[in-house]
Amino acid sequence: MPLKFHSYSDSGRLGGLRGRLWFMAVLAIICTLLLATSTISASVDAFRNAQAGAENMRQFTAIFDAANLISAERGPANTLMTAGDADRTDALSKWKQTVENTNAALDELKQRDMPDVMIDGVRARLTSARGLIDAILRQPRQGRRYEEIHAAIGAMFAARDSYRRIIEWQSGQILMRDPDLAAIVVQGIALSDLREYAGRLGSYVIAPMAAGTALTPQDIAASNAARGRLLEAWDLVGPRSASPVSDLIRLKRQEVEEIFMRLGMALIDEQMALGSRSGRFSTDGAAFTQRYVMLMQPLEELRKFYLAEIVAEFEAGERQALLALYRSGLATAVLLLLVLGLVAAVQIYILRPLLKGAQAVIALAEERPAELAAATGEVPEIMRLYSAIGILGQRLGERAVLTRKLEILAATDGLTGLLNRRALENHAAKMETGRARYLILLDIDHFKSINDRHGHPFGDLVLRAIADLMRQSTQSSGYAARFGGEEFAILLAAGSLAEAAWDARKLRMALEKSPLKAPDGTMLIVTASFGVADGTGRTWSDILVQADAALYRAKDAGRNRVRIFRTPD
Repeated sequence: MPLKFHSYSDSGRLGGLRGRLWFMAVLAIICTLLLATSTISASVDAFRNAQAGAENMRQFTAIFDAANLISAERGPANTLMTAGDADRTDALSKWKQTVENTNAALDELKQRDMPDVMIDGVRARLTSARGLIDAILRQPRQGRRYEEIHAAIGAMFAARDSYRRIIEWQSGQILMRDPDLAAIVVQGIALSDLREYAGRLGSYVIAPMAAGTALTPQDIAASNAARGRLLEAWDLVGPRSASPVSDLIRLKRQEVEEIFMRLGMALIDEQMALGSRSGRFSTDGAAFTQRYVMLMQPLEELRKFYLAEIVAEFEAGERQALLALYRSGLATAVLLLLVLGLVAAVQIYILRPLLKGAQAVIALAEERPAELAAATGEVPEIMRLYSAIGILGQRLGERAVLTRKLEILAATDGLTGLLNRRALENHAAKMETGRARYLILLDIDHFKSINDRHGHPFGDLVLRAIADLMRQSTQSSGYAARFGGEEFAILLAAGSLAEAAWDARKLRMALEKSPLKAPDGTMLIVTASFGVADGTGRTWSDILVQADAALYRAKDAGRNRVRIFRTPD
């Protein structure tokens, strides 16, 4: 509805137009206060968000510090279980100190409102593992058997594995507050895993070394699995990682490469080779542990410096938000002083623009050109301005919400949260035909039998789990989509065909290594078949046909494998 403006003459009395204009000046001051309150409120919210982000990172660091202490507890324990009588007192003192440090870290986590049930579960496993170590220590050095030492080390592994629930819970909390922190979370977990699996590599030779027996096939297999996990973590945080890092972190990476990845792994390989052949190692358990822990030191320094830099970055943001809040408060005070000093001029410089603003805002809310016409309005027109601002905010807000919902519905699959087929094809259409692009199609093996045997709810869980793995593998390098049913696709816009095939293989291996618990309690290993095609210089239809052909070749070859489309000679 268009605004109506009235004009009339005033006799100059205080109770006439002049009085109304002075009253409007007071309203202008009130309006300024409202706007200032809004600005300060936004600054307060920004500061609180920055403060919460910094606290999240401090808690995130505390979580990984405790994880590292649990991992580090194995070193003194290994030394203690293999040390001779002469070194027993010193080894026992060091182990007790690490136990106290671990307990103190877990106590601190309880103060940070971590779920008690998770912490208590870790404590219970640690207590059980320490009990096994105490039982070994009560035996003569020569009477300690491989099975007992192996069981104690395995119990320490189980305690550290149970702590992963805490890491995952905290990571989930952080990502719920700010999904943009996913890269930091992944890097933190990878650094923690790097330290953990490096320690496990050393622990696998301790029991045979202490008992003077050869490495068992189980020890060798477990060591190889730990090595694989270590190398996967190193790929995420090492020199091949695409994440931007500081010069200090780059230097620490080089130290890890030169000291642990070269010398530490060589030490492990040497002892594994000796132990697998004859059980005659070149050193005893205490000396081996001391040397290996020193070679692992760069891993711990890399983790500490990385997390310290992240915390420092968020704390700097917290300080900047606080300064912005101070500046907002100061600017508000200055603005109010200016308004108070200009009250006498409100008749000429404030009232008329406010009326024009009301007319312009209403015009914008009704999606028509804003026409500012000079007029003299009465007091109720101020309320019209408030209404106009409300109309504008309401309409723009509703439109933004509706637009976001429509965009999400149009582009994503409701079950997995991945892109749907149409959205993926839109991305493909936007790519230049001559540029490098690669398509990976994957189809869950025997998905119908999974649904038939375990039910559709579990089938949905399988689809979501695969979608999560796909999201992890395409965080910054491509687009992941669900084509429909049990078929998924990944569109890559960079790299080479070999890299695309390697991405498919990594995803296949990650899926194979991520069993899911079925409703009947069994752990079900879900596999998928993959087809990879090079779409450089080809149309979308061509690349889709070629990837589909490669997929069917993978199925015909026995499933759970990757096949690349190759043009016949």
